[in-house]
Amino acid sequence: MKSKNLVIIPCLNEELSIAETIRDIKESVPDIEIWVVNNKSTDKTAEVARAAGAQIISCDQSGKGYAMRKAFSLIDSSYQTIFMVDGDATYSVSSLPQAIRMISDDGFDMVIGKRVKGEENGKGRLAEYRIGHRSGNKFLSFMFRVLFNIKITDIFSGWRVFSPGFIKSFMGGNSGFEIEAELNTHAYVLSAAVKEIPVQYFGRKIGSNSKLNTYSDGFRIIRKQLELFRNEKPLLAFTLLAIPWLFVGGTLLNRVLNDYLETGLVPRFPSLIAATGMLILAGLLWIAGVILERVRALRVYQARAIYSQYSKFDQV
Repeated sequence: MKSKNLVIIPCLNEELSIAETIRDIKESVPDIEIWVVNNKSTDKTAEVARAAGAQIISCDQSGKGYAMRKAFSLIDSSYQTIFMVDGDATYSVSSLPQAIRMISDDGFDMVIGKRVKGEENGKGRLAEYRIGHRSGNKFLSFMFRVLFNIKITDIFSGWRVFSPGFIKSFMGGNSGFEIEAELNTHAYVLSAAVKEIPVQYFGRKIGSNSKLNTYSDGFRIIRKQLELFRNEKPLLAFTLLAIPWLFVGGTLLNRVLNDYLETGLVPRFPSLIAATGMLILAGLLWIAGVILERVRALRVYQARAIYSQYSKFDQV
């Protein structure tokens, strides 16, 4: 019977808070296994985490997504749940036992901690959200829901519990803070069972700096979401790209045809050339979408096969 639960904590210079994070997790789930992924920290994060009882994994590629990908690659079939959380001690873990039961007993594939303001932010802590983060999170969440029609309200929460099948079928992680968007998209690909539960969220400790840059990382996330939309809905994406060329090309061709029907001549020959080129381009874009849709179907089939293979262990 599979019985082990695992925590993965990606860290970059979290010396001030990693021990508290590990302690809170152990108090909530005493027998849980804890991996801290040291993502090129220049402080004593690794030493403090090891002293607190965590296993240290080194990742030399900068970025949260790369750190998680490294840890995901090391997971085997002996784990029944995988918990991902930041090492900055900003998330309450009191709901972790509930989330583990939802994965192991109720059959959910991903449980997301929906951030709610902590009852007491506590002395020695900064505000929960920096200026621009709350509005940026709302905008990007709305954008994701429009693109993928997934009803997740806090799509960038770093508090998540997964089933092993969900993780082993996940092929992403080539990113930084875009990892949450990739995981959400993977849920769309698998048609996975996803649930949100409220989790208290606190500000960072004074002296602990966030690694998230509001604007540059925000633009990266937008670009990643559009890239994921193109990859997972290629026929729709390339059809949308083809429509402007089809419309402009059709308009120019209509003018040329009207002139020809009225006079028997083609006085706007450059317009005919431009219209032909635009219509050909629109057709090629649509054909590319059809081909990529087939490629995506094969990729989704592969991901679901891997998911099913690991899900069988739950019944052993």
